[in-house]
Amino acid sequence: MFNLSKFVPSDGGHIAAIDLGSNSFHMIIARWENQQLTLLDKLREPVRMGWGLEEDGSLNPEVAERALACLERFGERLRSFPSGSVRCVGTKTLRSIANSKEFLQQARQKLGHPVEIISGEEEARLIYLGVAHCIAPDGRTRLVADIGGGSTEVILGQGMEPKVKESLSMGCVAMTKRFFADGKVTDKAIKKARIAAGQEISPVADEYSEHSWQEAIGASGTIKAVAGVCQAAGWSNGEITLKSLDKIISLYAKHGATDLALDGVSEDRQPVFLGGAIVLAALFENLNIDSMVAADWALREGLLFDLKGRLEDHDIRENSVRALADRFHVNVSKAERVANTAQMLLAQVAEEWSLEPHEAGKLLRWAAFLYPVGLDISHSDYHKHSAYIVQNVDIAGCSRAEQTQLAALVRCHRKSLRPKHFADAGTDLIPLAIILRLAHIFNRTRRHSLPEGLTLSAKKKKILLSIPEAWLEANPLTYADLESEACYQSKAGFELSVQSISRAG
Repeated sequence: MFNLSKFVPSDGGHIAAIDLGSNSFHMIIARWENQQLTLLDKLREPVRMGWGLEEDGSLNPEVAERALACLERFGERLRSFPSGSVRCVGTKTLRSIANSKEFLQQARQKLGHPVEIISGEEEARLIYLGVAHCIAPDGRTRLVADIGGGSTEVILGQGMEPKVKESLSMGCVAMTKRFFADGKVTDKAIKKARIAAGQEISPVADEYSEHSWQEAIGASGTIKAVAGVCQAAGWSNGEITLKSLDKIISLYAKHGATDLALDGVSEDRQPVFLGGAIVLAALFENLNIDSMVAADWALREGLLFDLKGRLEDHDIRENSVRALADRFHVNVSKAERVANTAQMLLAQVAEEWSLEPHEAGKLLRWAAFLYPVGLDISHSDYHKHSAYIVQNVDIAGCSRAEQTQLAALVRCHRKSLRPKHFADAGTDLIPLAIILRLAHIFNRTRRHSLPEGLTLSAKKKKILLSIPEAWLEANPLTYADLESEACYQSKAGFELSVQSISRAG
């Protein structure tokens, strides 16, 4: 989530990535040296948060307590890490919790850093990013699969670029919980589980069958464990095939329980390993995969590369926003003018409103490019259409919370401005909305340039806009818009005054 009040850039030292998965919580710490990522530490705890997700969408209190205790331990390791040097993301289970706000607040307190919920498509992008950095670069097309506790991501890509991304609602914990919750394994339960997995894959199978790939790579603990079993059993040097998966599943059917101990499978993964093997077998069957090898890197490493890009101003979110603006035929030159005006106004009030110019500036810039996207649908109430698009479309690099913040700014760049519009995004975003609204008013048409000597000052909720008198006289419509804007801002508890100044510069 955008941090508008405090940001301490990385000094080129340590960075950390945390993955709050449905089965395990992982943390890796790394250092960047000579453009190389050096992994320094790894921590993993089998929290099994997916087991605690109840049918009503609530999280079992005992599981929640276990998860928070783990984050507190992670937080002890991260106490010296500055703001902005740690990224922590939640995946399928956190996406599924009915009301995750309370848990996220507690998680942030325990960890000492923000916790984001990312979409399935964003999870897939980050997984591919990690895998792509792990293997030798070439131009071949590859299929990447990652089986998590609650979801499975399947990505087709070439080089460093993911082309097709899907997140499927099945994983090792979810499959085990649904078909083997009592720990018993029968042929009937295995058959039902394989059918269910196939049903989940079938809607997207045709899309993948239209493409060809030269290699299939598996990420995540489940796939690495399957490769370990294949190697330990002497079936291969770690290469996975459907035949080897069928052998593993048959061993469980013969044993009759999920507590089967297999060489290559850690004790804490043992209870959910069969569920993961069934998911992988379904992928092989429905996507016609011949063989697969396991990669060492995945989501967490992808997070590190993505975080480093942000800290070095190579932020994929910038490209994603521009791509979305292009898709909806946004007037780029006008968006640039609005963005530049917003940046200028932000610089004048950032200190008074405790806004961090770097992060707040990014958010303002991207909102300036996205608020017009709804015009492609309708001119009437287009700001509402824009907000819906920004909230629900996939913006690569953005978490759910970040898209909620962007959507709130887009929704409130014109017309009504009320605190209820920021219920999910946070009312501390209202000052930024005010800046965007003023930037929009001053750039409504091309017929005039910004007034020289324009200044914006603020003292808490009292705002003073100083504009040369001659400019106001020459632009009566803009003056009228500012008077209307004062009325809108009063609904949000702010007091806007416009002061004419006799000098032009």
